[in-house]
Amino acid sequence: MLYLQLFERMSIIALAAYVFSQTIMFKKLFTRKMMSFEKFMLVTFFSILSILGTYLGVKVQGGAIANIRPIGAIVAGLIGGPLVGIIVGAIAGLHRYTLGGFTALSCAFSTVAEGLVGGIFKSYIKKGKSDIIISFIAGIIAEITQVIIILLLAKPFEAALELEKNIGLPMILINSFGVALFINIINNVKDDLNKIAAFNAYRALNIAKKSSVYLKLGLNRDSAKEICSIISKETRAKCVFICIENEVLYTTKYDEFYIKDILLNLDLRKKSELVEHNNNCFYIAKLYSEDNLKGYLGVSIKNYNEIDRYYIDFLDELAELLSIQMEIMRLNTIAQNIYKSELKALKAQIHPHFLFNALNTIASFCRTNPLKARELILSLSNYFRGTLKRNDEFVEIKDEIDLINSYIEIEKARFGDRLNFYCDVEDKIKEYKIPTFILQPIVENSIKHGISPKAVGGSVFLKGFQEDKYLTFIIEDTGVGFNKNYCDSISKGEGIGITNIIERLKLYYGKNYLFDIQSALEEGTKTTIKIPIMEG
Repeated sequence: MLYLQLFERMSIIALAAYVFSQTIMFKKLFTRKMMSFEKFMLVTFFSILSILGTYLGVKVQGGAIANIRPIGAIVAGLIGGPLVGIIVGAIAGLHRYTLGGFTALSCAFSTVAEGLVGGIFKSYIKKGKSDIIISFIAGIIAEITQVIIILLLAKPFEAALELEKNIGLPMILINSFGVALFINIINNVKDDLNKIAAFNAYRALNIAKKSSVYLKLGLNRDSAKEICSIISKETRAKCVFICIENEVLYTTKYDEFYIKDILLNLDLRKKSELVEHNNNCFYIAKLYSEDNLKGYLGVSIKNYNEIDRYYIDFLDELAELLSIQMEIMRLNTIAQNIYKSELKALKAQIHPHFLFNALNTIASFCRTNPLKARELILSLSNYFRGTLKRNDEFVEIKDEIDLINSYIEIEKARFGDRLNFYCDVEDKIKEYKIPTFILQPIVENSIKHGISPKAVGGSVFLKGFQEDKYLTFIIEDTGVGFNKNYCDSISKGEGIGITNIIERLKLYYGKNYLFDIQSALEEGTKTTIKIPIMEG
């Protein structure tokens, strides 16, 4: 009978899980690190759930209560970590103590312990997804911990022992099942959200890929017309417009004066916003170049009720991709007018074919592996941010490695098992600074000229370490290699990327550096760079 009564309470847990999964806080919990306010809201939600679990309990001998209170504390720990679990357990435990009974004190302490157990098991859960089996095991261990604490603290011992004989096993099984049920429900909702996000990412990438064809010659009235038409067709919006600074390049419906009136209502502090003008609603995202506001992308919507946060994410992602493409084309234009060995030229050498290949790769993953597609979008964004927004001549080694890792993630998705990358850089040197873009171009050359032409693929190794007052970096690949004459020409700087690196090393260190390339046909290539340490 007790099994049935506790099992009936599971409907409350299912309802709570659904309500929790529909909150704005839920989305934030799984997209970034929790802020203090979100932890507070998490504590509040699960404290209420745990207290409700006490009231929904079944009273048994001596004022004790067979209940589902532990579920709230355990799940709070699994989601928010040990601190959140302990706080929820303390609040729910204190409430239980006020209700009295010979198990009041032991139940209070055990609820805190159960929140802690849930927090400990959080570290065993895969990043981004709570595992149901681990959650069930966490529930069992937490409930067994509760039984032990009650037997140790509740007096008289004989009454506590008799109580646990009656309710111990039912509570262990039912509450563990409740924890797994809660986690399973939010996992299912998370999967649905990821599918929606992946679909929107695919739409944004599809538009960006089609738009890149017209952006090659820059953003003007002709290219804006084509891009607006593409966006209008994909989104079915009756009005799409693009503005650069104060000029309306193109609008699919209203005239330029109408669009300029809309822009007068914008809050310049926001990156995007909803605007209503003459009974028409628009979502307007800002376009940036070098972190400066350059223009606007506007899309009409039927009404405020039509738009949801996933559609907003889609439009924001589209605006960011267009901003990146605009910046790439701007830098490529600059690169045509400056001496190729300057640093700006190297920063501008993000070839359109690399972007096109990356977009194609991500688009294919959107269909076969949505979560991987999301990861690649992040890597692509990180890579472009790292290459386009670096203005300093020197960068910390850890930032250069992050840039390389973002690039490798994109290339590994394209090459699959044909490409392996191994990075072994000493932790103690990662805070040191080196000239920007002296490692990534060499890694890129290893893949492009060494691994890519080789049918079976190969591996690239990056090693970095300290020798006395010098930093040494070795980039080695198992690619096709090249002959000695070609190797000598590259070492002398015959090649845009290598020339840039050598000239800058010479400028910064005079003769106090080493740049050496060794290669042999079908044996691979090894590049060694040795430079003095620069602290700070």
